[in-house]
Amino acid sequence: MELICDLTLVDGYKSPLQISRILSESWLRKNGFCLACESDELVPTTQNTKACDFTCRFCEETYELKSFRHRPSRRIVDGAYSALISRIREDRAPTLMLLERDENWSILGLTAIHPLFLTPQAIERRKPLAPTARRAGWVGCNIRLDLMGRDALIEVIRAGVPSDRASVRESFRKLNQLKKVPVNRRSWTTLTLAAVRALGARQFSLRDLYAKEDIFGAIYPHNRNIRPKVRQQLQVLRDLGYLEFSGKGTYRLIL
Repeated sequence: MELICDLTLVDGYKSPLQISRILSESWLRKNGFCLACESDELVPTTQNTKACDFTCRFCEETYELKSFRHRPSRRIVDGAYSALISRIREDRAPTLMLLERDENWSILGLTAIHPLFLTPQAIERRKPLAPTARRAGWVGCNIRLDLMGRDALIEVIRAGVPSDRASVRESFRKLNQLKKVPVNRRSWTTLTLAAVRALGARQFSLRDLYAKEDIFGAIYPHNRNIRPKVRQQLQVLRDLGYLEFSGKGTYRLIL
């Protein structure tokens, strides 16, 4: 895998946005591979395809590419709210590919966000553009990485070192079990898993998780039954193989 972008591709270009788009897309086209199957090729989509930059011609997994000097930890600015939320509700969310590079366009990191963690609650609707704007009324969105938890992140390249492709694909496929949870309920499951991970212990109790109740209240401010819902989601995570009940209100993480 080549970790230096070809700067000759942008000779004569002045716009930072154009330079970033050309270099990042060219690099992924040459070096990217499908995480969902054994294909070592990603194909660019046609220009202006909404919420999708690349696709796998074999399994039809879709990918959206973002490039950064420093990858955000909380929010990623994305495109049209309606386009992304529509794909999510249809259970066709793209895999996000977050590319990190230095000032010379050497690749430092590539992190995939599994599409099953892109839930409606993880998409933040921005205010419409002002009437005086060129695209007056247009509504964009932010992707809330801080609501997903570390399970959503799959390191393809870390600190300039590529991960083993087989291991990356295995990590991706393990998360496919979340597809068993309907998309309109999946945000509760992923949020509960993130809260469990935030405890930082393999063994935990219901009381420990109840102490994180504010996390759920911030996302579901009108829900008055958070604790019963959390207990329900622990059962879901048990059925998915993420944890097991140890008895007397205690649980143990397996995965």
